[in-house]
Amino acid sequence: MSKRHLFQLEGLKKELIYILGKRPDEFGLVPDREGFIKIKELIQALHEEEGLGFVRESHINELMMHDGGDFFDIEGNRIRAKAISWELELEDPVYDLPKLLYTSVRRRAYPVIMEKGIFYRDDSHIILSPSKDMAFRIGRRKDPNPVILEIIAYDAMEKGSQFFSFGQLYLCSWISKDVILGPPLDKEELEEKKKKKEKRDTEREKIERAFSAGTFVLKEPREKKGKGKKKKGWKEKARKEGREKIWTYFDEK
Repeated sequence: MSKRHLFQLEGLKKELIYILGKRPDEFGLVPDREGFIKIKELIQALHEEEGLGFVRESHINELMMHDGGDFFDIEGNRIRAKAISWELELEDPVYDLPKLLYTSVRRRAYPVIMEKGIFYRDDSHIILSPSKDMAFRIGRRKDPNPVILEIIAYDAMEKGSQFFSFGQLYLCSWISKDVILGPPLDKEELEEKKKKKEKRDTEREKIERAFSAGTFVLKEPREKKGKGKKKKGWKEKARKEGREKIWTYFDEK
């Protein structure tokens, strides 16, 4: 292994110790309850930093074979630091919030969110930031052109949302549509989505009616017609007709 390559790995190790062990929030990363971060998300965050665009999963695997095992744990597609100085507290909500928080969503999901709000299941959380730039940075990891939403934080709390702090970020499991501010919806896009929904609903109704009737209408299989072929037995029939014509001819004579 060349000195240059060793230098790269050593620099990557220091970056990972800081990101995973000290300040994942600075990079828009939120660990799970076990302290792990998905390797794919980590690499996306690294690529946003100057001089780290070269990093691939193979570099992390190589680091682990070198001396990374002393500093990090890898399980499947997740990685965590052995030593951490941060705390992810999801039991005690915070009430001292900025007036506005920002989050980003996939563009194709935006019309539905404005209609129904944001709701995450399981252990997933909406990641919010007081910084619009950070919200955009996080959003670009899932959509190259995300929609940035403004959340009226105190109104959201009055609607029942609970916020938890993680460094410079805030986490929440659901947000009412009434406290979300976003850009105007594209009318053509809305109309297209409406048509698709109506089509899906119509198809679903047809299926439900078919099942509720308790019977199925089966189409009779079509006969396969060979191109240019005649039905079986046509030769015998032709011979018989030919013989009848011959005897008729002699009888007439």
